[in-house]
Amino acid sequence: MPQCGATLRVAWAASPGTRLNGYLAFGARPQYNFHSFLKGMKIMKTRKVERQRLQAVEEQFVELWNNMASLWGINPTMARIHGLLYITGAALSMDDLMDKLAISRGNVSMNLTKLVEWGLVHRVHKRGDRKEYYESLSDVWEMFTLVANQRKRREIDPIINTLRRCKEELTPNGSLAAPDEIEKRLQRINSLLKFLTMVDSLAQRFFESHRGLREAVELLAQEE
Repeated sequence: MPQCGATLRVAWAASPGTRLNGYLAFGARPQYNFHSFLKGMKIMKTRKVERQRLQAVEEQFVELWNNMASLWGINPTMARIHGLLYITGAALSMDDLMDKLAISRGNVSMNLTKLVEWGLVHRVHKRGDRKEYYESLSDVWEMFTLVANQRKRREIDPIINTLRRCKEELTPNGSLAAPDEIEKRLQRINSLLKFLTMVDSLAQRFFESHRGLREAVELLAQEE
């Protein structure tokens, strides 16, 4: 058996010129690659900083979407879920959303259902995984066209329907109100109804597809 001091067994690799059958020749110095070690540490630190920057941007974007919820006509939680899915561009599960946004499963489930109904989010299945994943539309024009359509359906359409009923009720049919008072109110309603009907017609034309909205906006921008 070789004596200690003649040869030295080591657990890590040595250079080919000094390694002999698993032993390190006496007098050979270990080949530490200190520069590689420092490079690896630098890469790890850089990746950590990048992850922190990404997380900070995600949080700012989600908060922005939360503040825009009222403009979209949706609740803040629905906006935050969509904001996270959009900015990450990833397919996330309900568990992912619960963890990142700190909201309950029931709340996530309810708002995901609405987002899917609106067409802003799609279900995604991964091979070998029983979970359901969700991802956002990436086309900005398509996304805002869907939002505009939903707002029109929930806000403009009911107004037009109400104005039409008011117009029918003001049609002379033996009412006790004086004819001139009826006529004045009817004129006001007709003016408003005419304006909103025109807006509705334009909206139907532009929002029929996201391409229509994009073409209309680009045309207006060129005219300026």
